[in-house]
Order: sequence, then C-alpha cells, then structure tokens
Amino acid sequence: MSLSVKTRIYFGLKDKIIKYLPVLFLLSLSIWNCAGSTFQKMANENPASLLAKKDSLQRAGSFSPALKKAFVTAHNSVGQTDLESKDYTSALQHFKASAQLAPDDTLTNYNLLLIKGHLLVKAGKKDGLWDAIQNYHSAARLFPKLGDPYYYIGNAYLKIGNTDFDLILESYDKALTLTLSPVIQDDVTAAREKAIQREKTLKDFWK
Repeated sequence: MSLSVKTRIYFGLKDKIIKYLPVLFLLSLSIWNCAGSTFQKMANENPASLLAKKDSLQRAGSFSPALKKAFVTAHNSVGQTDLESKDYTSALQHFKASAQLAPDDTLTNYNLLLIKGHLLVKAGKKDGLWDAIQNYHSAARLFPKLGDPYYYIGNAYLKIGNTDFDLILESYDKALTLTLSPVIQDDVTAAREKAIQREKTLKDFWK
C-alpha cells in the first residue's frame, strides 16, 4: 500500500471520528448517567447492597462523580440506621467514610458531630460532657430547624449534674419548638416531665 493511500485512509478515518465525536460523547455521557441513576436508586432502596460492591467498583476504576454521590447517600443511610439503633461505632465508620467522599456534605458532618457527642456522653467523663455539648451546639448550627441536638444537650446537662434545671429545661423546651426526629419525639416530652418532677422533688426536700 502506497503512502498516499495510507494517508488518504488515515485522514478519512480521522474525518469520520471527528464527524461522529459529538455523538460518541453524548452516547458515553448517556451511559454514565444511566449507570449513575442505577447506583443512586440502589443507594436509596438497598444501600447495604451498594456498599457491598464498593471495593470492586473502586478497583475497576468506576468511581465517577455520580457513583461517589451514590456511595455518600448509602453510607449516610446505613449510618443513620445505626445511629437510631445506638450502634455508634458502626455509625461513626459509615459517616467517616461518607466524609472522605464528600467532606462538605452537611448531613454527614451533622451526624458526625452527634455521634461524637453521644460517645462522649456514653463515656461519662465531666470534661467530655462539656465537649459533647459543644458538639451538639455545632450540629444545631448546621440544621437550625432541627430540635434533636437540643434534646441531647439537655441530656448532657442532666448527666453533668441534675440540679441545674434551668439549663436542662431550657434545652428540652427549645427542642420541642423545633422539628424532632420521630424516634425521639416522645422521649423529649418524657425527659422534660421527668426533669420537672425532679426539680419539684428537690425543692420540696429543701423546704
């Protein structure tokens, strides 16, 4: 084959590639979007199943922005379930994994602050309890309309010492004026009533 024939074939192929490049780009974009939608659907409906495929997808080099977003959703979902069941160690791992993928994700950071607070309260050390209250306040600033952090603040104050009822009741009252998770709605009301009864019992004792 002569050089001129090779040249013509080369430029002919080049022209065809250039001609169909926009189509190829749109096709590949469509495939990525479909895959991303599938992963996001799985993250919403069966997050544990998606997370089980995480390592293999990472090794395959398929970590697209859409897939990364799906993994953030999945980690947050499983982490939230663990948080509600008070499995703080597992919840912490999931939210940390989510934070590695999306450091600026507000929900992830909110839950990380709550878990850190919960673990400090669980440890029960006085200095740690004050740190827990700071974590809860930081969480409250991320979602000002949510009352959960204020419920936890009241619990922490109660654990520090059950005589400062002004701070305890103020925290519970603040929680009740805001949106609460269904899992703690009744707990906040019960905790407030219990604190009121404790305050009354203590005042009656010192009469």
